[in-house]
Amino acid sequence: MPRLLISIVFLSAAVHSAASFGFAKPSVNDGVNVISGQRRRLLQSTASITVASWTGGLSSSTPWLSPASAEDAAAEVPMKRFVDNANPSLFVIDVPQRFFSIRRSAKGDLPDAKTGQGRRGGTIFTAGDMSKAEVIAVERFPIRKLLEEEGYEASGDLSKFSSIGDPTAIATLLLRRREKDKPGTQNRSELNRDSVALSPDGQTLTFSLRQEIDVQKPELLLEQEGISELFRTTVAKATLASNDGQLMAVFASALDQDYAGPDGVALQKAVDSFLATDQSAK
Repeated sequence: MPRLLISIVFLSAAVHSAASFGFAKPSVNDGVNVISGQRRRLLQSTASITVASWTGGLSSSTPWLSPASAEDAAAEVPMKRFVDNANPSLFVIDVPQRFFSIRRSAKGDLPDAKTGQGRRGGTIFTAGDMSKAEVIAVERFPIRKLLEEEGYEASGDLSKFSSIGDPTAIATLLLRRREKDKPGTQNRSELNRDSVALSPDGQTLTFSLRQEIDVQKPELLLEQEGISELFRTTVAKATLASNDGQLMAVFASALDQDYAGPDGVALQKAVDSFLATDQSAK
């Protein structure tokens, strides 16, 4: 059975048999706090199953890319600020000056507010440098749908990741959702579990991913570039700071040979600069 199918079966079985973990199905009178608490414990209990099955049980020896050197950090890439010009304005982000920028606005391109789906998935903004295959993407979709699509109870406090469940399990669900939108049969990305971090206010989650790129002629790549394998590193941030029930996430990626230098520093700066606009104040 393919590992992807195994992953889905394992997660589905874990979710739909909560009783096996000692969680009884709550009654209507139990209240949303009990539902939220049980969902959190279930996410924590199934986090190891979810992550291990999705990443193929990778160990900590996975060759994650090292941070850029001080010399690379000093070779600063010029940045420019993009302030969302939609109405309402949803985010602000700094991107490398040389990057093209596209804010989706055509009907059908934008994700539906209730389902989070459009012709381009949940993507509302893209920036990048195609000559280097470097891309920054901003996505937006309801946090409720992320949970419901995986079989979790979408009740209780959904305004903070800390109230929803285990950060590593949530990062894995975000990765799974993103992989579903990928065309063809690309290799799956692997979550760096050590990179998962939750902000003190519980509203922002950061993590990184790595994906091996299929190489048709490794011997030619070795001759031309001096490498026989290609990997792509992605840094990401997900936030619930818009306070409107929508999760917003930014993903910035580059091939390892570019990410290891100044471009990687710039992409990390882009992710760090990303801010979702608080919609509750409007």
